[in-house]
Amino acid sequence: MHDPDARIEAANREAVQRLFDGQPRLVDVRPAIDVLPGMTKDTVLTSGPPLPWSEYTGGQRRAIAGGAVYEGLAPDLAAAEKALANGDIRVAGCHDFATVGSLAGVTTASMPVLVVEDEHSGHRGHCTLFEGETKARLNYGLYDADVQQNLEFLADVIGPTLGEAVRSVEGGIPLRPLIERALRQGDELHSRNTAASLLFLRELVPALLDLASPHARALTDYMTSGDYFFLRLSMAASKSMADRAYDVPGSSVVTAMAFSCREFGIRVSGLGSRWFRGPLPAPETHQLFPGFTADDIEVMGGESPITEVNGLGGLAQAAAFPLQAYQGGTPQRMVERNLEMYEITVAEHPTFRIPFLEYRGTPAGIDARRVAATGITPVMDVGIAGRAGGQIGAGCFRAPLQPFLDAAAALAAQPAGDALPA
Repeated sequence: MHDPDARIEAANREAVQRLFDGQPRLVDVRPAIDVLPGMTKDTVLTSGPPLPWSEYTGGQRRAIAGGAVYEGLAPDLAAAEKALANGDIRVAGCHDFATVGSLAGVTTASMPVLVVEDEHSGHRGHCTLFEGETKARLNYGLYDADVQQNLEFLADVIGPTLGEAVRSVEGGIPLRPLIERALRQGDELHSRNTAASLLFLRELVPALLDLASPHARALTDYMTSGDYFFLRLSMAASKSMADRAYDVPGSSVVTAMAFSCREFGIRVSGLGSRWFRGPLPAPETHQLFPGFTADDIEVMGGESPITEVNGLGGLAQAAAFPLQAYQGGTPQRMVERNLEMYEITVAEHPTFRIPFLEYRGTPAGIDARRVAATGITPVMDVGIAGRAGGQIGAGCFRAPLQPFLDAAAALAAQPAGDALPA
């Protein structure tokens, strides 16, 4: 008789090995409708486990309606609300379209998306472009003339120029070496991408020079106007790697974590695309911009915790001590959290390493069963939105326990034959 724990451990080793074998490359930048499987002109994608339109609230609801107006599906926000309520405009979850969204995560047909492809399996991950340092960002729950102008700039100038440059690089631009190096230079590839953004620009410069594009300067200015360009690449790369680990029978390894404005959800390898949902978490520590208080915080979605699924972000905090000035806390607490994560993960990443921990591999392969058994939940580094829209700070969040309890129970209820043999 096979030991069920041994079968699960074998399944988990298979799942994390798939994570570790991922070799994501940026191969293109194209409008979403050209590359996302199943995307249509009247579809608006958004973050988190999918909800009926009537359940979306606050900034996420405004962003979805704003995306519809931007796409020309409605003349104004009021008309967009009506069309969404009637089902004339479809709302769907990003993860079901091989993509991930930042904060509200709104992705529409004409928006340029980064196309990241795994070199070996062909699994693709996508993500929209960073909207810039401006407060006027759709995915932070705002839509007005400034937001529209910025989105048009991304669609008409930045996306096509970046895409042309990337396509000129034979085989695409490997992202994993950049992630590995950035970890050694103070990034954790979720809330801190300073080194990674510059490392990527260095890779891109020869292609830009060869293009002699009239928009090369605009693209360079865009990429150097802040430190967050690479976050969207990190998310798309993490999606392509995490999707490799789906559908390993019996595995309790987490393959997705995401917020909506209502819920937090996870997916687990051995349970396919099913979402296990729980309440929204509150920040464990946070740092708000001047003039804001905790009463101003609104959670309006987000799928950037896909980075944590791969052993980055909150699971690599000890690599990024400068985060204390951005999201609060102390270096000591960051190290404590990071060490705690080894208790709920299956393995240590073979190449994502933390210098402060004597180059120990980051904890990787969040195990829903271990989370359920210990009560220790994953930490996530997350940007914080305000009730009136816009970013008002950043913080470290803890995932709620309930989704992990439910996923562990669902795995335990599976027939033994559904697990990999020991």
